[in-house]
Amino acid sequence: MIVKNEAHTLRACLNSVQGVVQQIVVADTGSTDNTQDIARECGAEVISFSWENDFAKARNAALALMTTDWVLVLDADEELDRDAKMHIPNLLNATDVGGYRIPIRNYALGRFSRGWDRVGVPNDYRHERANNAPSYLTSQAYRLFRKHPEIYFTSRIHEGVEHRISSLGLKLQVANFFIHHFGQMVDQHARNRKNVFYLDLLRAQTEEQPDDHEAWSRLGLHEFECFNRPEEALRCFERALVLRPNVPETWLFMGMVYAGMGRHQESLAALERDTRAETSCAVREDLRGDALVGLGRFEEARLAYRKALKGTVGNALVESKLGFTEVRLGQKKHGLAMLRRAVRSEPNMYTIQDRLMKACIIAERLPEAAETAEKLTALVAHPTLYLRAASIRAQMKHWDQTEAILSRGLLLFPQSEELQAARAEVVRRKLGSPGWT
Repeated sequence: MIVKNEAHTLRACLNSVQGVVQQIVVADTGSTDNTQDIARECGAEVISFSWENDFAKARNAALALMTTDWVLVLDADEELDRDAKMHIPNLLNATDVGGYRIPIRNYALGRFSRGWDRVGVPNDYRHERANNAPSYLTSQAYRLFRKHPEIYFTSRIHEGVEHRISSLGLKLQVANFFIHHFGQMVDQHARNRKNVFYLDLLRAQTEEQPDDHEAWSRLGLHEFECFNRPEEALRCFERALVLRPNVPETWLFMGMVYAGMGRHQESLAALERDTRAETSCAVREDLRGDALVGLGRFEEARLAYRKALKGTVGNALVESKLGFTEVRLGQKKHGLAMLRRAVRSEPNMYTIQDRLMKACIIAERLPEAAETAEKLTALVAHPTLYLRAASIRAQMKHWDQTEAILSRGLLLFPQSEELQAARAEVVRRKLGSPGWT
């Protein structure tokens, strides 16, 4: 392990490997809390290692002290699953295997999480520490491998041993246990700090390894997802595709960025280059649906959203997109039923409620549209939303309710000239003055 100021989580991590491992080595990169004391209490050998902005160097410093035949790698914000103890001994008996790729459950605070090219699945609450996480994403990393002088970590960030294992002619297989990762279950301030930290390392890696297509792809995705810099992300992806033109993940990410920029035709063209039948299907088809809707090709969008929905488990966000598209195609009854179901599943998600409101207007169901619009003002307080809710009531000539909505808006936004003017016109309308629309 490598750690720094992990006193709040280290004990749980090390407790999870008790009875599984024979040796624990922790490389501390500058803790100022009692991380080292906790590590020693849990039976670890602790070394101090000066941080050099290089994860591989720090990992290798700890690896050098290992004396066992096999090595297990964990981070302080992770825990070994409780069933791992049953499975690991059998894995170590394989004479021709050099390492195992271990599934990692990355718990997320959002219901509709996505990581790399995968979508999250609903949490099964196997670990009580993740009770506040509605979903998790599964990634895989080579965390269990043979101790061998020619097996060591490479790469400044997203470091790994798999290339060294392959160079020795040893097999790489998938483990039958998993690791719990809680690193994303922190506040936004902590995530922002980590994002900046990783950005510096990712940029340094592309400078050191300018011909590493994966490094450019990771940097591009980080620029887009964490810092909303689409042009910089495209530059990185274009560089990655020059190095390796047929990597489907990179084309998927290009399509994602184009979709975010509203460049629908370019998004669709990029997504067509990702021809994988699995893994990214749900993400790709969701993005394809968005691009096709942007181009007005609603029938094709409906098919794409259906495929996306098959690749996810109870994704109300995609279901709402499909429902709205069906309403646009004239399938009002079925589309509205899907939208209502999505709202029941996620009543506090603005985008889903907003789609239901717009669909009700298209379907000429103004009472339901008005009710939904008023719920939206409770989710997101903004003068424009109060004006929109009031305008729907005004179309039905519900003047008392229209005035009440505007009055509630003015309590929150007393300086809003738009709300003041609208309320004045509604009062005049109630008194018999010329109409307000």
